[in-house]
Amino acid sequence: MKLIVISPPTLVPNEHEILNALFEEGLENFHLHKPDLGKEETKEFIQKIPFKHHNKIVLHADFPKFHSLQELAEHKEKYDYAFLSPIFDSISKPGYKSKFSNRSGTSLPVNQGFSQTKPELIAAIKGRNIIALGGVDENKIELTKKIGFIGVAVLGAIWNSKDPVGNFKKIKIKCQKQDL
Repeated sequence: MKLIVISPPTLVPNEHEILNALFEEGLENFHLHKPDLGKEETKEFIQKIPFKHHNKIVLHADFPKFHSLQELAEHKEKYDYAFLSPIFDSISKPGYKSKFSNRSGTSLPVNQGFSQTKPELIAAIKGRNIIALGGVDENKIELTKKIGFIGVAVLGAIWNSKDPVGNFKKIKIKCQKQDL
């Protein structure tokens, strides 16, 4: 399963140290999302990352993001992958609720946890390169794979954690297990 780490939208303390540690632990896909940074500030941010990791960085704004199955269905342009969110209640944005899951618990079997939209969700993403975004943590990796997502994007599970690198390692292991 593809694993993407998205930067927090604002600068956070020790962000570059954490990010460099994530790269050293095997981060392959980093989406830089700093909407308030200008072109020069973005360039400076990237220059603080070792050059050997620059090919793993993309600007998050360059990828399609959908927030409903209708938006996804209406989009006909080709893309390497796109995001659908929020699949689960957001970790990084309190109050930003999923449009796809019910509100009871996080470790639900695949035939539960998704309301009547689950069959529609499965049908909408089948055969498409869709990444699950929103509320994804290590306990939801297996479920996202069973639904049919080709990968997950994490933000709050990393940047809102007391142990971002440890959480990344757990999520990475779970994603790798889905590829077996």
